[in-house]
Amino acid sequence: MDLKNYIDSGVIERYLLGLATPEQERELTYMRRLHPILEQEIAAAELRIENNIMAEAVPPPVQLKDKIMEGARRHKHQEYYFKQDNGQGGQQPPQDPVYINIRPGWNRQITVSIWWRCAFLALCVLTMSLAASTWYLFKRTNQLEEVLIRLKTPAEALLPAGR
Repeated sequence: MDLKNYIDSGVIERYLLGLATPEQERELTYMRRLHPILEQEIAAAELRIENNIMAEAVPPPVQLKDKIMEGARRHKHQEYYFKQDNGQGGQQPPQDPVYINIRPGWNRQITVSIWWRCAFLALCVLTMSLAASTWYLFKRTNQLEEVLIRLKTPAEALLPAGR
């Protein structure tokens, strides 16, 4: 394959713009290993694309910057960074260290209705009483089984051997 024709085919531009097929990307990767001059061509193509984009760019309205900056000044968390000085009316950095919570999502609280709390407590009491009664009935059943085994066992088996 002729390298000049390959460069002129537009594969590099399609690759840089993300429009190349996976087969074309593999082919370009292979060709880059074979021909180091392609690295310079890719850099030049990137520069041409960037220059075209910058030449055709539409700047945002000037009022937009002023509006964004005003919104940043009115931000509600500004008091974390600056304190108002009553004497001069200007803003000064705080004298005391200011701690900022870096994980605000971890301080979430859930409010629960009083009825749900009562239902939860009732469920806990019910569960504990069922567990206690189950334990009591298990122990009582074991005791009754031992008594039943003694009653069914003949009297001779209970006497010591040798008598």
